[in-house]
Amino acid sequence: MKTPLAPCTLWLLGVTSSLLLWLSAGWLQQQHEQQQYQQQQQREATLLIDNAVSQLNHALLAGQATAELLLAEHAPGKQSNFQRFAPLLLADNILFDFVASARHLNHAERPAYQRQQNSTLREYRGQQLVPASPRTDYVALEQHYPDNGKALPRQLDLAAQPQFASLLQQVSKSGRPALAPLDIGSTPQLVAFFSSHNHPDGQIIMLGINASRLLGNTPLASDAFHPPQPYRLQLRRHTPSRSLILDSQNGAPPRQPPTLVSQRTIGGQSLSFELYAPGNATPPDNVGRNSLSLLALIIMATSSGLIVRHAQSQRQRYRLRRQQLHSQQQHLRQQQQQQRQQQQHDRQTILRLRTIVEGSADAMLVISQDGLISDLNRAAETMLGQNRDVLLTLPAGALISELQPQESTLGFAYHITPRIGRPFEASMIRGPSQHLAIEVSLSHVIIENDAFYIAVCRDISARKASEIALIRLKDSLAEQVDNQHHQLDALLSASPVAMAYVVARQFRQVNHAFLELFQRSEAEIIGESTRILYDSDEHFDSIGRQVYPMLYRGQTAYHEITLSRGDGSPQCVAMYGKAVKTDKPLLGTVWLYQDMSAQRAAADKLRHAKELAEENSRAKTEFLANMSHELRTPMHAILGFAEMGQSRADSGHTDKLRHYFERIHHSGQRLLTLLNDLLDLSKMEVGKMVYTMTSCDANQITQDAIDELRGLAQRSDIQLQLHQQPGPLLAELDAFRIGQLIRNLVGNAIKFSPPGASVDISIGTAADNAANLCLHVRDFGPGIPEKERDNIFSTFIQSSLTKTGAGGSGLGLAISREIVNAHHGHINVLAVTGAGAHFCVTLPRRHSNRTEESS
Repeated sequence: MKTPLAPCTLWLLGVTSSLLLWLSAGWLQQQHEQQQYQQQQQREATLLIDNAVSQLNHALLAGQATAELLLAEHAPGKQSNFQRFAPLLLADNILFDFVASARHLNHAERPAYQRQQNSTLREYRGQQLVPASPRTDYVALEQHYPDNGKALPRQLDLAAQPQFASLLQQVSKSGRPALAPLDIGSTPQLVAFFSSHNHPDGQIIMLGINASRLLGNTPLASDAFHPPQPYRLQLRRHTPSRSLILDSQNGAPPRQPPTLVSQRTIGGQSLSFELYAPGNATPPDNVGRNSLSLLALIIMATSSGLIVRHAQSQRQRYRLRRQQLHSQQQHLRQQQQQQRQQQQHDRQTILRLRTIVEGSADAMLVISQDGLISDLNRAAETMLGQNRDVLLTLPAGALISELQPQESTLGFAYHITPRIGRPFEASMIRGPSQHLAIEVSLSHVIIENDAFYIAVCRDISARKASEIALIRLKDSLAEQVDNQHHQLDALLSASPVAMAYVVARQFRQVNHAFLELFQRSEAEIIGESTRILYDSDEHFDSIGRQVYPMLYRGQTAYHEITLSRGDGSPQCVAMYGKAVKTDKPLLGTVWLYQDMSAQRAAADKLRHAKELAEENSRAKTEFLANMSHELRTPMHAILGFAEMGQSRADSGHTDKLRHYFERIHHSGQRLLTLLNDLLDLSKMEVGKMVYTMTSCDANQITQDAIDELRGLAQRSDIQLQLHQQPGPLLAELDAFRIGQLIRNLVGNAIKFSPPGASVDISIGTAADNAANLCLHVRDFGPGIPEKERDNIFSTFIQSSLTKTGAGGSGLGLAISREIVNAHHGHINVLAVTGAGAHFCVTLPRRHSNRTEESS
């Protein structure tokens, strides 16, 4: 019979069995919790990577649109688009730390660029900033926002890092964004690079990405014994080298394998996302702790309250588990809330970008790969005058004819590729008969697997109108200049003053008066040296040394000079010169040539008149001497014979007295004649001589005058021979003055003829014209020299051959000429053969007025 077990043994067996069952259940539960914890980590890691990929895609999408906006052209004189929109970009997107712009340069462009920026290109060598080394290509950093102590230096050469040179060339050529680590300075930085097809001038936009904000740095699991720690994300290129481009926690490499590895494509780059769980992120080992506690209770198994404490511990463990699960659920809800907030922020950013695009004054069209309009802004609707719904899915060529493919088989992309990045002018079709002049800038945008075209259309109708107005104004100004040129040529041609335009002492332009003055053709003058007008090289050089220093001082050169005409004859001119612009001698000089021949002739005439006046003065002096003698002689005769008659009045000698009275009478007549001549001369000089024209017999007038002079002729032993035309010779004359004319001419002939000579007088009608009378008086005295024939009719002038002491005042011929001129006739001295003088007087027989007064 078996011995029943002791109660203590049974208690021990029960406790041991319960412990084993409890340990088995705890181990199974621990395995289940470990599996759930790993699954939770996988879900969290997937969620974090998806969130990071979404944020990177959004960053590249926003960055590409930002690059097009920041690199767009801006109005001159205003803030650049970079200065205007860079602060808004960083304020709207917390993922970006900074924004910068850089420019591609080649080695030949570097000197000019450094002079323009007034700075030199630099690079980092170690921690020192030094001038950039010479290389084929440079990438100079131009602008950085925010411009604070953490900003990259201006004119920093990014191409100094070898991995950047090929990467930046790839970004510029393909137009696709790229991600790369920027290990310049003290802190590494993940940077996204963008280029613009609209502005292919080598400019690149850089956006610094905050790696810590990709994950949020918030733990997903925690308990009372394990404080929260963030996940660690490493981003590598999916290439054999697997180069690292992002590490959210800079420091030592992780010691455990990644919790999750995911291959994704970002901006055309194949990237590997590796997510590491926190270093102490292991499932809670509550079972081990409870087992140790239970073993301690078994060892101490003297207490009867083991079961109670174990139950309490079990309830506490369940309560802690529920709290942990609640905490995990709450953290997941927080992550979901953060993701929703990030999505909301992304939507707001996109909305802001769309607001900027919608607020743009330029029309923007989004064109698909097959040439259809997939989106447009409000400015495009306004410019086209159509509703958005009508314009969507229309071919771009239906609105802009330059975007219509010429050959349908080649496709839209083949037609549009040559125009990308090259702004061109086009015509936008707004209606059947409405066209708008625009300027189109095309860019090709590739985001992930999506590619499309953006056409920025700017209304240039006002500019075109201004260009047309400018062209018209230019044509109008050209026409006005041409008209003024023709007017100036006409003025120069019509100017009576000779003018010439001279450059470097060569004729460039002359007017017609110049050619006439110097008797030359335009072909002889234009392009020739001014030496052609001078008679010698010495004369030419001398004038140049005198006038050109004056011209370059801004003075007007003046010279009276004798130049040569085309036929070699001298031409006296007054030459005036003036420089077109004193500080620019190559513009030449303008010269005016004034013909001084008339002035010289006038000067000669003045000199001749002076000489004549001097001669008249001398003649007057001589006249006064003669007149004194002439007046004194008859006066002495009168006084002498009067005294003799007085002394012999009582003697009774009547013959003697008669002779005395005859001499007194003769001298008185002579004195009266002189006085009459002086009176007539004074009347002629003041224009008071009166002529009475009546019908007279010229033969009778001549006969009476000759009869009066026969006594004088007989005393001088001179024979007077009168030849008259038979019958009356009627004419309208002043009989007294014509008689005076005949007496003056015949009296002079008697006075200057030698004794025994004869004087021939003839009167009749002219042989060539019966309407004129012709009077000839011919003597055989000393005659008149040929050079004095015109002067002897002047007042107080006598022929040099008649100054023989025969007397005479020199007034007779002057009075005779005035009488002939008053009768509209002519008096001349004819050439004779042998000795003597021959006077010929021609008088018209009729006058319009019978009575004339000379004036």
